[in-house]
Amino acid sequence: MKNDDLRADRDDLDDLDRFTPRTPAKQRGNNLVMQVAAGVFLGGLALWLVQLGATALYAKLMMGTITFGG
Repeated sequence: MKNDDLRADRDDLDDLDRFTPRTPAKQRGNNLVMQVAAGVFLGGLALWLVQLGATALYAKLMMGTITFGG
């Protein structure tokens, strides 16, 4: 029991020469901020366009100018 090798295969020290460092946290944080800002902007734009289309359709319906078929 005293001399058992309890290390997992993934713990081999030979894998340390393939280490690639991550990008700095400042760059990653800025990228995340830009992605969230773009998502909020595009989501708001999509909601505005849907509301515009629904309002136009409702106005046509109320004025009776919608024709179904020919």
